[in-house]
Amino acid sequence: MVLESFGPVGFMKSAISLSEDEEWKRMRTLLSPTFTSGKLKEMFSIIGQYGDVLVRNLRKEAEKGKTIILKDIFGAYSMDVITSTSFGVNIDSLNNPQDPFVENTKKLLKFDFLDPFFFSILLFPFLIPVFEILNIWLFPKRVTDFFTKSVKRMKESRLKDKQKHRVDFLQLMINSQNSKEIDTHKEVASAG
Repeated sequence: MVLESFGPVGFMKSAISLSEDEEWKRMRTLLSPTFTSGKLKEMFSIIGQYGDVLVRNLRKEAEKGKTIILKDIFGAYSMDVITSTSFGVNIDSLNNPQDPFVENTKKLLKFDFLDPFFFSILLFPFLIPVFEILNIWLFPKRVTDFFTKSVKRMKESRLKDKQKHRVDFLQLMINSQNSKEIDTHKEVASAG
């Protein structure tokens, strides 16, 4: 199983990238409508907007006459595009590095291959169930808690506001979930 070779990952064990067999097929069926060419085209304007911000940031840095660290600028661009197209969140990570989304994303992506815990997973994979029982995870708990709470708050807010016009993956998945619930209710009603 892929999970056991990856380590104790907490709630992320249900991620599509870690799913296998029937669970993977179920998730793929659920998520496929979200990634149609039409829905992705709707997001292109968001990507273009951040492309404009990227060009402005590059110009601003070039005008200073200093060396430009492209990793920082393109990292900020990537983070802004991903958070906006995924969650509808505008963070401007280059100019706002203290934003909680920026800080927690960096912590989540920071991975130390020399970490003794990581080595213990590699050398003693049979200990993974023990780590899971003890609530010891590969990803920092405070970081995963931040993202879990943030997504739950965003989802609850959107369900209250009924904003179906948004064009991000979170909204598309909420719409997909709602349409499946409506279809299920229709099936139950027609059967009864």
